[in-house]
Amino acid sequence: MRSKSRPDASVQPRSVGIVGAGQLARMLCEAASTLGIRTVVLASASDDAAVPAASDVLVGPATDPSALRALAARCDVVTFDHEQVDLDVVSELEREGIVLRPGVETLRVAVDKAEMRTRLAAAGLPVPAYEVLRVADLPTRGASELAAAIGTFAAVHGWPAVVKATRGGYDGKGVWRVDGEAAARALCDDTARGSSPLLVEAHVDIDIELAVAVVRGIDGSSLAWPAVETVQVDGVCREVRYPGRLDTDLARRAAAIAREVAAVVDATGVLAVELFASGERLLVNEIAARPHNSAHWTIEGATTSQFENHLRAVLGLPLGDTAPAAAHVASVNVLGAPSRAPSTLAGGSCDPMSAALAVRGAHVHLYGKTPRPGRKLGHVTVCGDDPEDVRARAWAAAQALGAPSPAPVLPGAP
Repeated sequence: MRSKSRPDASVQPRSVGIVGAGQLARMLCEAASTLGIRTVVLASASDDAAVPAASDVLVGPATDPSALRALAARCDVVTFDHEQVDLDVVSELEREGIVLRPGVETLRVAVDKAEMRTRLAAAGLPVPAYEVLRVADLPTRGASELAAAIGTFAAVHGWPAVVKATRGGYDGKGVWRVDGEAAARALCDDTARGSSPLLVEAHVDIDIELAVAVVRGIDGSSLAWPAVETVQVDGVCREVRYPGRLDTDLARRAAAIAREVAAVVDATGVLAVELFASGERLLVNEIAARPHNSAHWTIEGATTSQFENHLRAVLGLPLGDTAPAAAHVASVNVLGAPSRAPSTLAGGSCDPMSAALAVRGAHVHLYGKTPRPGRKLGHVTVCGDDPEDVRARAWAAAQALGAPSPAPVLPGAP
């Protein structure tokens, strides 16, 4: 008699190509190793953060068609750790049959803020009042015309107005608060020289900034991690708190909006949705079609991390449980500070690491990046039962590693 066939343990492992080799790619590679998934990263330089963690490395520009084709030839599916891609190039690759997850139409919404606002508003999702200023459509494309267009918008929605570059901005870059006509003219002296559209939005009085990460499979099924409070300083996320100051109803509404956004943009993998809570309103601020800083807490704080679930999703594997693993979680970013020597966070000195690891329950993640002021070098996560204690321990460990400035003072409690 023939025995029943058994799975062949020698079957070629699944493989994922990652465009970009920053900290997100690094943590994707770390999650992939536990699942036996092979990773290939397309790095811009041989010392990028993900290079030591990847199974294989290619070095080349993320906008180079030949580099992207070489990456695709070595893996089952291609995904992304950033949005700095050429949409025309990736569209051509998708037409050639290369499997991109997320796909080009999802990337288009994530890459272009004007496209994002237009698509979400058309779907009836809540966004701030906005107008797209297409610089090329102005007769002379002069600063005065741009400033006048901003002034016309502000006449309806009030000053200040918020002006954004539609592409390329992050961590507060490419975002300007404009308080009046003189400030608009000063801003437009520079921006009028470009040809990309600008987005002008009504200023929102923000009570709480929050984020929801959703994972969506290739079959359209989706799960959401709990909503979290994000704390921004000068446009940069400094800490993430679960549940923070979010009540049950606010968190429920935010998760429902985020899952609808994921469906509207046809996401595959992790999609992060950043929102503003203003009075009774919830407004979508930005989205990212990839793992996101606001969900790093899920590595220790949830049953399945965003990185493992992103890999599961893009490979068509079953999605993992997104339930929280603790009552309270705090995750604090470690940013580069001028007072720290480069060797401090690159393994040259053990004193800061020793001090951080001496903090009870501190989970330290360093990205292997050369420090410079304001650069995200790592994060620390602490889980527990008491929100004040969890936050204090996370900040103590982060500051031991060089996180600049004290913990931001939060209104209200916990």
